[in-house]
Amino acid sequence: MNFLLDVNELQNGVFSVIKALPVRSAMPVLDGILIEAKKEGIHLACSDLMFQKECTLDAAVNEEGACVVKGKFFAEVLRKLPSGSVEFTLEGQVLNLRCGRIRQRVQCIEYDEFPLMKAKGEQYDLVIKKEPFKNMIDHTVFAVSQDDSRPILTGVLLEAANDVLSLVATDSFQFAMTSYRFDREIEKRFTIVQGKVLSEIGKMAEEAEENVTVTLTPTHITVQVGVSRLTARLLDGNYIDYKRIIPKECKTRVLADVSLLTEMIERAQLISREGNNSIRFNFEDNTMQIRAESYLGRVEDEAEVQIVGDPIEIAFNPKYFINVLKNITDEKVYLEFNSAISPCVIRPVQGDSYLYLIVPMRVY
Repeated sequence: MNFLLDVNELQNGVFSVIKALPVRSAMPVLDGILIEAKKEGIHLACSDLMFQKECTLDAAVNEEGACVVKGKFFAEVLRKLPSGSVEFTLEGQVLNLRCGRIRQRVQCIEYDEFPLMKAKGEQYDLVIKKEPFKNMIDHTVFAVSQDDSRPILTGVLLEAANDVLSLVATDSFQFAMTSYRFDREIEKRFTIVQGKVLSEIGKMAEEAEENVTVTLTPTHITVQVGVSRLTARLLDGNYIDYKRIIPKECKTRVLADVSLLTEMIERAQLISREGNNSIRFNFEDNTMQIRAESYLGRVEDEAEVQIVGDPIEIAFNPKYFINVLKNITDEKVYLEFNSAISPCVIRPVQGDSYLYLIVPMRVY
């Protein structure tokens, strides 16, 4: 194997695919990057058997071949190289590189076959504009669970029906749903994608020209943007019946300014994080009061709001409120309540592009 290409292009390709390296692996080959020199260019790939990133780079290929090198180590080797062209030559299990006056040898990983995933079965293509798609992902994926004991909640539900695509995520303490309305009917689909995979798809969407094409099979999701390709295995199982947990009505509705509410919660969080991580809300007589206390002190803050319905006092972990508010671009939102032990619903003033739920805390 012998090929020549630009260092910066190779760095960008390697730094992209190593995002699919496993944190821990019992298979040494999965700790590596597959490098294949073909007539059409250099193919790079990494996989953890659930998530795979690939890219193809233009290069001057003099001799075809393939090898696997330690992924993170190879990325650091490239990071230290100066700009310019770099030549690679494979000799047995050693990859030799030459960049200017630099000569370096990299030991390869022995392998029989690199375990590349290939999506099989009936394909369904969903084409969506990149900006709304990226925004939907950013405004939903933060709510996935980080607890692997409930693997289905580490994923995001992609639900397509009629002319609407919805993304749904929850970790049982916070719930996020964003929606996008097409100008046409779309095929009905229910798919669960790992949260980290959807986050990577969101980053890839930034590089798309205008639209992103998501290809779904019964077992995999695939996205191709430019020279990069992502393939991931879908999560097996049934997602929670989230429509049952969304309140159909409310006893108290508050119209709040997003920026002001965020500032008040962040001030209260400075106190509450040294205590029981709770802040209390009181809504009464068109006044919103927020207070918190710990051994560091006490804070009380209030602002005028529009309230329709019953007065209510309720407590929350401020982290979950901030998670939601920082993803809302509207100036004002509705906060809806039913009781001190039922979730707060956050809706847009107009439309239905998002909906958030935050579970309250019991404070004695």
